[in-house]
Amino acid sequence: MEQLGDELSRLGWGKYESACYHALVKFGEMKASQVAARIDAQPAKVYQPLNSLHEQGYVKVRGENPKRYIAQNPRHVIEKERERFESESDEILESLEEAWEVQIERGPDAEDSAWVLSGQDGMNTELCNLIKEADESIVGFDTRLAWATRDVIEAIEKALENNIDVRIIGTPHSSETLDRLEKSGATTNVADDHNRSSYYVIDEERVLLNIGTQDATLSFEDSDVASIIVNDFQAHAQEEVEAQT
Repeated sequence: MEQLGDELSRLGWGKYESACYHALVKFGEMKASQVAARIDAQPAKVYQPLNSLHEQGYVKVRGENPKRYIAQNPRHVIEKERERFESESDEILESLEEAWEVQIERGPDAEDSAWVLSGQDGMNTELCNLIKEADESIVGFDTRLAWATRDVIEAIEKALENNIDVRIIGTPHSSETLDRLEKSGATTNVADDHNRSSYYVIDEERVLLNIGTQDATLSFEDSDVASIIVNDFQAHAQEEVEAQT
């Protein structure tokens, strides 16, 4: 409960709006002067925040001289905040997508064909996008498959539903995920080699490459390099098959 004010501030609420609503939730119906005392503020500091909360429907008022304030059900408040957040997010997303599509239509410069991504989250986000764009094949040697997000796994399963050829090698730590993907139609192998570079090749053109155990991942398009990596994958997959027979 003590953290409620901080949580509301993260939603964009002002300092005194958060503190006033928090106090009303915790202590119940109060006059403005009592709210001010509870939050250790001058009475003049709480009138405008309380009126703002009332206008938004987050606080109810009864009486006139003096007014008494009571907090609206927090479930109602959070539902309204969620709706506001989603509405604002949709507007922001629409504006950003329009700008992004414009720059995509202009076409990338040659020097912009390679990108550096930071951390596992960066790799997972780019990987998910590349998988969704795949037309024919996905080849991956992923020593970090056990930490792949649900979005990545579901994107691979969706690709399999669309009859895209998926072949993946992972480590023993990712055996559960490999089993799941194999049941969905992927060709999988297990390699006990945690220090190898992780990579994915999409449609034998687009490459996502993580060097060793570094946090940086390269994303680039080069069919020659993609061919070399696919050959490495096939050789390693064959070694694993031979080792098991």
